[in-house]
This record gives sequence, structure tokens and C-alpha cells, in this order.
Amino acid sequence: MSGVVVKQKKWLLSDRQVALVILFCQLLLVVAVATLFFYLQGEAAARSALLGGGIYWVPQCLFSVRVLVHSAERSTPGSVVADFYSGAGIKLGSTILLFVVVLKYMEVLHAPLYTAYALALLMQWILSFTLNNRY
Repeated sequence: MSGVVVKQKKWLLSDRQVALVILFCQLLLVVAVATLFFYLQGEAAARSALLGGGIYWVPQCLFSVRVLVHSAERSTPGSVVADFYSGAGIKLGSTILLFVVVLKYMEVLHAPLYTAYALALLMQWILSFTLNNRY
């Protein structure tokens, strides 16, 4: 009996599609976590979770825009590295700024805030490692 070779069609996402999928999944996760906190602990916990998730999500959006704004055809290796470094700097700076603003000027519950932040970060790692088997 001869063996039949079945080729699996492997779909690949572009870098922009991967970034959008990750951002969308993180946003869904943050909303789901905030909803869970709302039902378990009330409005203040849900608001804190939204702020914590936002502290991760907004800088990630800024990073993605910075890195993906240039087309690959016109980019040099040096410009890609420069975009990643500047994107990382923007992400770090905006994360620090958002933490300072939220913790100094808003009344938040720390457990929901840090839980949502950590889950959004974990979602980033998981999706980065699994989408397109790139990493």
C-alpha cells in the first residue's frame, strides 16, 4: 500500500497582522478580567483592572505603531534596529508615566490593577511564542 502524502497548508500572518491579533487578544483579556473583578469585587476592582490592563496595553500599542510604521521594502537592517530601540524606549517611558499617574492621582485597588497588568503581559508572551511559530 502506497503512502499518501498530505501537505498541510500553513497560514502565515504578516507582522502587522500578528501585532493586531496580539493587541486585540490583550484588549479582550483586559475587558474579561475587569468584568470578572466587577462581578466578584465590584466597580472599584473592575476600574482598577481596566487601568492595570491599560497601563500595559497603551504602551504596547505605541510600540507596535513605532515598529511597524515603516514598510519592510524600504527599511534597512539598521533602521529596523533603531525602530525597535526607540519603540522599546517609548514603551518603557510611557509605562512608567502611566504607573506614576495612576498610582499617584487615582484611587485604585492594587491587586486587580497588578493582576490585569500581569495577565496582559503573560498574554503577550504566550501569543508571541505561538503565532506563526516564529519565536
